[in-house]
Amino acid sequence: MSGSKPVAQQLRDILDGEQNQPFEGSGCSDHVRRRNLRMTVTAALVLLVLLVALLAV
Repeated sequence: MSGSKPVAQQLRDILDGEQNQPFEGSGCSDHVRRRNLRMTVTAALVLLVLLVALLAV
């Protein structure tokens, strides 16, 4: 992967929504990327709350 951006910069671009790489088969890459990120974070938070609740019982 010579000549590519550093990983930290790629992550910043993805989180800021500035990376313009098309999602194959769809014209809504930003929507898909942001929705998947939001769903992943939400699922992680739900699992964390569940874990804390199980440990507290």
